[in-house]
Amino acid sequence: MRSIPEKTKSKFLVVRPDRAAFTLIELLVVIAIIAILAAMLLPALARAKEAGKKTSCLNNVRQISLAFQGFLIDNGDKFPTYVSERTAPAGTPDTPDARAPYSYRRQFIAYITSGTNVFKCPNGLPWPNPQPGAWFNTDYGNNHNEENLPGASQQAWYQAHPDFGFNETVTASSLPRPTDFILLSDAGRSDNTPSPGGMYPQPWAFDNATQSRMLGRHPKGTANIVYADGHVLSGSTNKTWRSILDNNWRRYQVTTDLVP
Repeated sequence: MRSIPEKTKSKFLVVRPDRAAFTLIELLVVIAIIAILAAMLLPALARAKEAGKKTSCLNNVRQISLAFQGFLIDNGDKFPTYVSERTAPAGTPDTPDARAPYSYRRQFIAYITSGTNVFKCPNGLPWPNPQPGAWFNTDYGNNHNEENLPGASQQAWYQAHPDFGFNETVTASSLPRPTDFILLSDAGRSDNTPSPGGMYPQPWAFDNATQSRMLGRHPKGTANIVYADGHVLSGSTNKTWRSILDNNWRRYQVTTDLVP
């Protein structure tokens, strides 16, 4: 192949003027495009993240629902006497070993195969370190009736409303509407700090900010709820309460349930 003489080569060279990488206007356009894309993508990513947390929480309560069913089978169809260490009998030492039998976390752990983190909701606040009065924190509370627990915070209220919640006197098979009766749900105090294990029908029946309630901590104010027949549902907290005589917290959800 013949080589091209240097003089001839110079005829084919194109001299281009020096050019900066980007002008200021071009940089501003690129930044604006990136900002628009971020504005479009970030909300979608946030929604996807929240949906993932809700699904993880739903899986937690499903595991606890299965534990409930296992407990009932092994305990003659009767519900727990205690669900919270704070309702332990007077004189019970405030140590983890002494209080453990009164926490539903410890009563149910034998029926749970996926680890103790099932009691922690991804949307709950970080738990404080275990300490006296709070050895067994949880982000899920039980619809437990304190009628028979001397010294319990709301014993008098449950004595006046005995068909709210469950306790050791109630059998699962006696429930007239198990598909509608709440066993457990996302719960905590009004500031989203963890529950010791119980859950009151707040703010409808009464309202005490320092006591546990159902929490709608998921998108659109929804809570993940376990019902007595074992099914789990994500729903609005307010839809669980129509009135004092018609709600999903009572074993006899409507007045006609009391008629033989």
